[in-house]
Amino acid sequence: MKILTPIDFSADAFEALRYAVKLAHQWKAGRDESPELIVFHAFHLPIGGDATFFIDNAMLEREEVHVQNKIQHMISKIPEIQSLHFRLITKMALPNDGIRQIVKEKDIQLVVMGKHGIDESLSNWLGSTTLEMMKHLPCPVLAIPQATIKPMPHLVAFATDLKQSDEDHPSLLFFKELLKLWKAELKVIHVHPQPSKIGIAHAEEALSLEHFFHDVPHTYEFPEDQDPAQGLNHYLQEHEVDLLAIIPRKHSGLESIFHKSVSKYLASQTSVPLISLHHSK
Repeated sequence: MKILTPIDFSADAFEALRYAVKLAHQWKAGRDESPELIVFHAFHLPIGGDATFFIDNAMLEREEVHVQNKIQHMISKIPEIQSLHFRLITKMALPNDGIRQIVKEKDIQLVVMGKHGIDESLSNWLGSTTLEMMKHLPCPVLAIPQATIKPMPHLVAFATDLKQSDEDHPSLLFFKELLKLWKAELKVIHVHPQPSKIGIAHAEEALSLEHFFHDVPHTYEFPEDQDPAQGLNHYLQEHEVDLLAIIPRKHSGLESIFHKSVSKYLASQTSVPLISLHHSK
């Protein structure tokens, strides 16, 4: 397994790196396989005023050394990382572009990111980047709030629109492997305006998911609400969920979760990580 952790030196990014290290150790112990952890930072050279000047190799090298020293300082606060196979990558690039390139080049299976960036002066880039990566990367993206409590979740909620899923998709298969690793209980959540009148297509997909998760402890919940995001938000407020999983499928009522209910919920319930599972459909 290859885990990518982008960092911007914020408290959230530091917590994401700590979480990634713990997860890598869990995977190593539970799967008897040594994962690779890649710590990545995208940097730029600030240009002041209206001045335009040539950026030479020496300037790039100085900035890269400066950034790598900051990363080494952050890593020194997490001694458990030393027993893992890890490496540092720095690149002059926009965060979105740099992350996409690393995911593609290194065949990353999971991206672990902080939920917010360092401060408003940096436009909170990691927070906005996290949302973009959740919706567009071909692998799962796990967003870690700064105050995450449980590095090994016991109760995981999986929000689904009960539309046809590609169960052989690597993201879903990897998600099931994580559930087994954590020995977690899964709640499959489908919000519906009239749960008693769920159609045949939705029922067939529920049966398909039943088959897919046959070796994972799971149950189904059907909260009633006209708005999928609002219904899920209410469910999360009433249950002690340790992690929320979602497929950010386009043209789905659940897609709005990223812009309102869950974002608001995670802002108040800061101990709940969120994992997005890319879907090809």
